[in-house]
Amino acid sequence: MIVYAGKQFWNDFNNGDEALFEDAGLPRDSNKFKIQAWVQTRKQDFRTANSWIAANGIYQWAKLQAGQSVVTWNTAYMKDNYTADDFSFLKDFTALDGSTFDPSVVATWPNRLKSTLIWRPLTSTKNWDIVIWKSWVYAVTCQCIFIAPTWYSVSSSSSYKFYVGMIWNWQADMWTQWRWCWATDWHSVFYLGWFNEWDRLNVGFLHTYTTKPFLCQPSIWLYRLS
Repeated sequence: MIVYAGKQFWNDFNNGDEALFEDAGLPRDSNKFKIQAWVQTRKQDFRTANSWIAANGIYQWAKLQAGQSVVTWNTAYMKDNYTADDFSFLKDFTALDGSTFDPSVVATWPNRLKSTLIWRPLTSTKNWDIVIWKSWVYAVTCQCIFIAPTWYSVSSSSSYKFYVGMIWNWQADMWTQWRWCWATDWHSVFYLGWFNEWDRLNVGFLHTYTTKPFLCQPSIWLYRLS
């Protein structure tokens, strides 16, 4: 790198021709390099690689989901806000550890079951899906928390499968599955790529424990990258 060591040409620049450009009068650092917005003026850890996350959108839901013998995806009914009526079914659920869930409390869980938007992710909920309203590169994580019901046996959990997938325009684009789900467990898939305007996203989830329903909490996290 050229380091400025005093006046080197007929003008006060690293390269004498720089004085001829229209931006010659813009601010420069102590080595006479042009100050670039959001580069020299900010912390340089990972510089342009990791420091350009522009916005984040988080969407979540909850459902009592019965077990299935075949892979048929359930999807979340995503909304920006919820009321106790949206979770009235929880009155019939007791978790393996004895926990119960009051619908009015669940509906107001902070940062859990309501949309959280940081800056402008350029996404929104519509007809239960997440809609992207500007073509861009997004990092997407689809996750589901599985909460076991009473009578579920952890020791025999290897007999059951738990699936999570990313539903892209109503089709499962990618998914994964696990066994050995404990009293509470969560699984996820991650995708980084280009999405088009009006693309729809959702979380696909299911399990194969048919004795009693699990309490499932699907969520989708979208980072719009700059």
